[in-house]
Parts: sequence; C-alpha cells; structure tokens
Amino acid sequence: MSKISLNSEVFIRGVADIITKEELESLLGNKKTLRIKHGIDATGPDLHIGHAANLWKLRKLQEIGHKAVIVLGDFTTRIGDPTGKTKSRPKLEEEQIEKNISSIKLQIEQILLTDPSVYEVRRNSEWWESTNSKNFLQILSLITHARLIERDMFQERIKKGEEISVSEFLYPILQGYDSVAIKSDVTIIGSDQIFNEHLGRFLQEKFGQKAQVIIALELLPGLDGKQKMSKSANNFIGLLDSPRDKFGKTMKVVDGLIIPYLQSYTDVTMEDIADLQEKLNKNLNPKGAKLFLAEKLVERYHGKKTAQEEKENFESVFSKRELPEDIKVIKLSVTKCNPVELLVHLKLADSKSEAKRLLGQGAVEIDEKVLSLDDKEVDLGSGSVIKVGKRNFVRVEMTT
Repeated sequence: MSKISLNSEVFIRGVADIITKEELESLLGNKKTLRIKHGIDATGPDLHIGHAANLWKLRKLQEIGHKAVIVLGDFTTRIGDPTGKTKSRPKLEEEQIEKNISSIKLQIEQILLTDPSVYEVRRNSEWWESTNSKNFLQILSLITHARLIERDMFQERIKKGEEISVSEFLYPILQGYDSVAIKSDVTIIGSDQIFNEHLGRFLQEKFGQKAQVIIALELLPGLDGKQKMSKSANNFIGLLDSPRDKFGKTMKVVDGLIIPYLQSYTDVTMEDIADLQEKLNKNLNPKGAKLFLAEKLVERYHGKKTAQEEKENFESVFSKRELPEDIKVIKLSVTKCNPVELLVHLKLADSKSEAKRLLGQGAVEIDEKVLSLDDKEVDLGSGSVIKVGKRNFVRVEMTT
C-alpha cells in the first residue's frame, strides 16, 4: 500500500472541505485498505464532467491500493434526492431505472480501475429491500425531526408552501445508512451532499462503526456560470459527448470558470494553471485560455492525438471560416423549398417553432447568406452548405 500525504493534490485540488482532516490523516497513516464510497442515483442515463470529478479522485486513490465502492442508488432513485430541488422529482419506472444503471456503470468504468481488489459495485436495494419494518423503524428512531428540518431546501419549500413528501424527508437517512451498510471509511461527494453524509457519520457511530471521513468537492456551475451543471439546463459536458461536442461545449464556458474548470476537470499541473492565471490577469485574450482548457479536457477522455485534431478542427471552422472535414451530406430532390420546412426535414430544428426562432435570431445561413423569417423560399443546388448556429453544418447533394 503506497502512502499518500494529506498535502497531496488529491486532497487539495477542487476540494471544498474535509470532515475531518485529523481523521483522514490518521487513516492515511495506517496500512489498511480504505473503503471509499461514492453514491450515484439512477435518475438519468448520462453522467457529466461534474460527476466525473468525484470519479477521478477515486481513481487516484485506487492507484495506490484503496478500494472504490460505488453505491448505485436503484432504491433511492425511486424517491429522488431533494437536494437543491424546489419540488418533488417525477417517479421513474423500474425498467428505466435499470437502463439508467447500465449506462451509468459503463461510464464509471471508463474512468475507474475495475480490478476487484480496488473496485466494488453495490446497489442500495440490497439492504433496503430486505430491511423489515421493525429494523427500519429502529433506524428512524435514531434521527430527530429537528435534525432533518435543518436542511435549507426543506426550509425554503416550507416557506413557499410547497409540499415535501415523507419519502423525500427520509432520503438523507437512507443515503446516510448506505455508509453503514458498506462500512465506508471515506466518502467522496459534491459539497451539496454534506448534510446527508453527516447523517452517515452519525449512523455509523450509532451502529458501532468508526465515522467515515467526508471529502466534499467544490460544486461548480455549468457552462453558463449560473445554474448547477445538468442536462435539463443544457449547460453540461457529458461523458458520452463526442470529442467534438466536448471541445465545442467547453468553448462556451464563461470566462470566470476557465481556471476553476482546469483545476477540477483536467489534470493540468497546478503550476501551469497558476501561470495561465497570471497571463489572464495581464489581459491575455481568454479565447486562448479556453482553447487550452478544451484541448486538455478532451485529452483526458480521448487522448492527446484526438484533442489536437479537435483543436485544429475548431480553429479551422471558427477562426478560418472553413468547413469541417466530416460535414454531413444530405440528398434532396427539390431545388426550392420553405426554410422552416427545410430545417425540420433536415433535423436541424426539432419543430417548426424552433426553426422560426433560429431564423428570427439570424442563426441560419445557406451558402453564407443569412436567412430571416421574411424568406419564404430558398434556392438550393448541389454543394449548397446550410449552417445553423456555430457548429451545425450540412452539405446538400441533389438527386435526379
């Protein structure tokens, strides 16, 4: 078992809090293989780079011999984590939960080592579905109403007169007890989960276990710099995104998040990040810094060669106004058509209303001519290029 210092980047970089540092230092001083918990509910099939920040921390600790214990929340998904929510989550069918779990597991295993000596996957239905009512009530009796009601999101919803289901109210207890069930030594979480994992510490002590150490990572906003990164807010970079989409989305990040994203979502050295920060402070054009961030983020997931190719492609398309080499080709049999119907037909817009919105925004070009809502008909020929937004290109080929 390799030793690691509390001063290591693993415990500093992107970390908001450690509860407690003294306990973690004691654990690291032993030769024991630590069981490090990370829980993920199956509310959706996709993970993003915010989720992955926790997994990369786990990977670093796996590499020195500690075990990552992933708790897939198939049981707790049926309830829904109320963290940051102003209303209850919609309930998912069992079939959808299973599909989500299969997808999540594949994404996790793209990052973590999967040797059984350092990797374990559990579902919290293992213990919750077999817990009888007597034992469940015994667990509940350990937690007071006053303690649960401290949660700020519960207070906010009560003030607004919004409902809180009993199952949501119990969610922190269910998550906390997961730590008892798997006997976790350490848990790695986003900082919004601290309350729940404090209950884990409390319950572990009540069940005669040593309280887990909580490593809480900084919770960065999504690309827009406003809301939490999520698919619903369309401000995320997904692990399943193509290298091109990862690069393009990263270039949309607000300037103020360039350095935090480098720290939390890449493995660029802290020295290099500090140098870049100094250059930005001296009025370096942030576009260059974003290109660096995008390249390093793609490199982490797809390798150096692919990252370099995506950088060259981006610069070619957006700086030199050239077309991408892999531009999509669509065959059409008509030379004149309505632009709204054309965008929907080519799946460049999901609906006529979206097509009209894009035209109204001046986001549609055909052969470098910007279209508007006033254009009722457009002329097309073989080789015509349709551009929607900054990154969607289609070349038309006419069929006879």
